[in-house]
Amino acid sequence: MAKVIQAFRERYHNMKLYKIGDEYPEDDADRVQYLTKQGFLNEEIDSEPSVSLNFEEFAVLPAPEQKKLLADLGIEGDDGNAEKREALYSTYLASVSGNGDSDA
Repeated sequence: MAKVIQAFRERYHNMKLYKIGDEYPEDDADRVQYLTKQGFLNEEIDSEPSVSLNFEEFAVLPAPEQKKLLADLGIEGDDGNAEKREALYSTYLASVSGNGDSDA
C-alpha cells in the first residue's frame, strides 16, 4: 500500500486532496510509481506481517479474525476449533520470537 508523504491533488481522482498519512489506491501501478518518483508517495513493500498480538490477545479474537490472521501470516493447518488455532499461533510465536507462549 502506498502512503502519502507530501500533500497533493490527484487529477485522475476528480482533484481529490490527499493529505500526509493518507493511503493512495494502487489501482494504477504506473501512476503509483510516478507519484513515488515525484516524492508524493512512499510505496510500502509487502512483507511478512509483523506480530502485533501476543497469545492472550489472539485468544480473545473471534474465530473469523483468528482464521484471517493465521491466513495472513501464511500459517496453514487444522483451524477447526479455538484450541487448534491457538496451538498454531503459539507455534508461530515460538518460531519468530524464540520463546513464544507455548504453555497455553
